[in-house]
Amino acid sequence: MALGFMMIFFTDLIGDSGGLGESLGLTMSPTQITLAALFVLGFGVFMMSSLKGTASPSSTAYFVAAAIGLHALGEGIVVGSNFVGQMQIEELSTVIQGLSFAMHKFLEGFTISIFFPSNPRLRNVLVAALLGGIPLLIGIPLGILAYPFILANFLFAAGAGAAVFVILKITLLIGQNKPDITTILGFLVGFLIVYVAALIHFTVLP
Repeated sequence: MALGFMMIFFTDLIGDSGGLGESLGLTMSPTQITLAALFVLGFGVFMMSSLKGTASPSSTAYFVAAAIGLHALGEGIVVGSNFVGQMQIEELSTVIQGLSFAMHKFLEGFTISIFFPSNPRLRNVLVAALLGGIPLLIGIPLGILAYPFILANFLFAAGAGAAVFVILKITLLIGQNKPDITTILGFLVGFLIVYVAALIHFTVLP
C-alpha cells in the first residue's frame, strides 16, 4: 500500500514544484537551476546519510519520516497561506478537502510504520512521528507570515527527491519477500486511496 501511495505522491510533488522548471526549457534561470539542484540534493543527502548510518529498522524509519517531513514543511506554508486568505472552515468544500488531507496524512504515517519491527519502542515511534509531523507545524506560521511562496516550491522539489529515496527503500523492503497477490492488492489500494484523496482535494463545491 505504501508503494502505491508513494508513486502518486512523487508525481504530486513534481507537479507542486512546477515540474522542476521543465516548462522553462533551456533558459537556465536561477529558479530552474535551484529546483533541479534541490531535487538531486533531496535524494542524495538522504541516500548517503542512510548508507552511513546504522542499518536498524528504526533508523530507516527515521530517515523515511524525515523525508516525508521535508515535503510537510512546504505543505505547511501552503496551509498558512490559506489561513491568510481567510478560508472559511464552515464551507463544505473546505471540510471535504480536510478529509482529503487526513487521508493523505494517514498514508504518510502508514508508510513510516512499515519500516518498524513488529514491536517497536514507543520512544522510537514518537521520534518518527515528530520528524514527519513537526515540519508541518513549522511551515504554517511561515505561510501566515507571507514568506515567498517559491519557498514551498523549493521544498516540494527537495521532497520529490526524498520521495525517490523512500520509493527505493520500500522496493528493497518488498524484495526481501516473494511478491504475492497481497503485494499487488496493497499497491492498488494505496494508489487508489491517494488518488481519491487528490480528486476530493481538487473538487470545489458550490
